[in-house]
Amino acid sequence: MAKNNEIVPDTEENAERCRCPQCPVYNECMDNNNERFFCSRGSTGCSFEKRGCLCLHCPNEIEYRLNSFVYCEKGAVTKKNVASKTLK
Repeated sequence: MAKNNEIVPDTEENAERCRCPQCPVYNECMDNNNERFFCSRGSTGCSFEKRGCLCLHCPNEIEYRLNSFVYCEKGAVTKKNVASKTLK
């Protein structure tokens, strides 16, 4: 079920399409904490090194017409943060 401000619904179908575990940024800490699907569930608490990004090629990124990346750092996409990008 989608939350009010959620752009990418936290559903099992969307989670299965998530590419986070294949991303060069994804690391052992994230894996140990079973973290993924950052565009919907929010940022990681793990430290990581930016070494490229797969977000632009993710089926969820494409379907929901997102235009950002490094969700593991920036967190979930919400109507509020999409609106603030549009206004700038």
